[in-house]
Amino acid sequence: MALAAGDAEDFGTGEAVSKQIFTPYVCKSTAARGKSHAGDIAEASSLSAIPLPPSDYPLWNAFPEAIVQQGKLSQLQLEGVLYACTRHQQILPSGERAGFFIGDGAGVGKGRQIAGVILDNYARGRRRHIWLSTSSDLHVDAARDLRDLGAYMPLINGCAMLDKGTRALGLDRELQEGVLFLTYSTLISAGRAGKSRMDQVLEWLAGGSSNAAAGGAAAAANIAAAARAWDGLLVFDECHKAKNFTPGKEAQSTKVASAVIEIQALLPNARVLYCSATGVSEVANMAYMARMGLWGPASPFVDFSAFLESMKKRGVSFMELLAMEMKAAGRYVARGLSFRQAEFLEVEAPLVPDKVAQYDAAVALWQQLRVQLELALQLAGNSNRDVWKMFWAAQQRFFKLLCIGLKLDTVIAEAKAALASGMCVVIGLQSTGEAAADAMGLEPGPLPGFVSPCKELLVRFIQQHFPIHHPQAPEAAAMGLPPEAIPACQQMRQQLLAQVTTLDLPPNFLDQLIDELGGPASVAEMTGRKGRVVREQRRVGHIIRCTGRVVYELRAKPDSSEMDSLNGRWGWYLVYVSVSQGKTEQRMTADVMDGVMLGRWTGICSCSCRGLAAADCKADRTGVLCWEHSVVCSGQVVWSGS
Repeated sequence: MALAAGDAEDFGTGEAVSKQIFTPYVCKSTAARGKSHAGDIAEASSLSAIPLPPSDYPLWNAFPEAIVQQGKLSQLQLEGVLYACTRHQQILPSGERAGFFIGDGAGVGKGRQIAGVILDNYARGRRRHIWLSTSSDLHVDAARDLRDLGAYMPLINGCAMLDKGTRALGLDRELQEGVLFLTYSTLISAGRAGKSRMDQVLEWLAGGSSNAAAGGAAAAANIAAAARAWDGLLVFDECHKAKNFTPGKEAQSTKVASAVIEIQALLPNARVLYCSATGVSEVANMAYMARMGLWGPASPFVDFSAFLESMKKRGVSFMELLAMEMKAAGRYVARGLSFRQAEFLEVEAPLVPDKVAQYDAAVALWQQLRVQLELALQLAGNSNRDVWKMFWAAQQRFFKLLCIGLKLDTVIAEAKAALASGMCVVIGLQSTGEAAADAMGLEPGPLPGFVSPCKELLVRFIQQHFPIHHPQAPEAAAMGLPPEAIPACQQMRQQLLAQVTTLDLPPNFLDQLIDELGGPASVAEMTGRKGRVVREQRRVGHIIRCTGRVVYELRAKPDSSEMDSLNGRWGWYLVYVSVSQGKTEQRMTADVMDGVMLGRWTGICSCSCRGLAAADCKADRTGVLCWEHSVVCSGQVVWSGS
């Protein structure tokens, strides 16, 4: 980017200031082997000025030649694997094995690099590894990454699979080694027979049965000793999940963060691999990085608290210097997809008169509800202030859903225009609105129409929190006496509920998007919803016809494993709808291997500041033969409470 300082002089020259923020990434350590990465990769200019240290790790001894020659791991992915394995050869002054951080963005291939490190360790005789991630859905991606490298080792999907595979004499043979894929929530949950999942994991690493009878102190000591000696790979995928830890205030820290730090302490010889695109964004969130060697014995800081205090004094800009130092020491790499051929625009959704009337009617009803709720509380003699907490929380959720719904017409029109111009469409949302459907207790079958989560939220608040009885004494309640009704309050509540039914409120925005853009047969929904409201479609030969009947359908059978892999099923779709809290880093457009040329229109529909953070919908652009056209849809409504 060049900024001209003044007009050119007569000689046709002028002064200019050039500031380059990102630099095309050049892989130097493995340039003599492998193939270039399929996508355009860039790196922060500050990091690009710092070379990685030389490495003499014999990576090529463990990898089949086909992996390198056929490009199953690109040059920069081989580089990540090489430096992770190199770093794992070092022992910190504390006696723990050093860890490595892969800070690559979406599309560079963190999962493929993890699979590469696992394959290297497996080939060298280390047969048990742990892969922690945020969602069980990602088990499908982990299996794909291992399979693509020809690593057909057992991939155990959670401790529940260990439970099912336990027999009287121990685990099934195929479960005794391989990769144990866990979610962070599993790590802090309870197992069977009073045993924690953490204990079960340690026992599996020690080679014992996950259902063995308690062997007393001697057996526990043997398991602890085996865990300390275990030198397999411990992967913290999306490790920012463990960021909320405060030393000295463990009670205020999250259980996940505490468990991540605990398992590292219990496995001092483990080869720790941290993976996250946002891991070094804030110094206060780095407490879980115990194996990076930034604090502890023989370092400038005695512990994380001293490290944190020192970094805070230096300000946010020092984080860039920290990342540079970590790369120079061979502890860290951070590459990302270039934004070449990407466009970013903001589209404002206009408020047409009927939308204005829709919003004004909702505001008027909430104002009336506030006045009448205050009066009802006075008549009931209820001084419980928790009601107002529920009131403001419900109001905030209501208007968040309403503001998103008001922008849908614009998003749908833009998406249809993109489809008409030959592009594929990716739409990013921040929530699914599923809670309202769950509260209604919908069952599979026909419905009179699409469900409005705004309306159901408002009805539920009035029914549950609007007082219509006097507070009852404990003695009367114990005797089974009915509470004394307040006729005036009952009348007000009935009037409010009647007014809610007359409001014109938008349906569930996710259901509306799918319906307007062609239905489930044309739209790939990448969310964790268990069910949805759709127009019934029937296949007649090769033609899908819409019957027009609105039904509630389950996306997967209850109590089945179908939801775990539902988002991993692929077909030819032109529209993808994704929610950032669910599936991550999905490839949503044609790949180079497909030989299809499609541009991609990415729309962000959100009313929170997190919408900008999700501007790429976590969509993988690697190897995509297309241009990127990203649009953030903003509205004209700014809501600040009533």
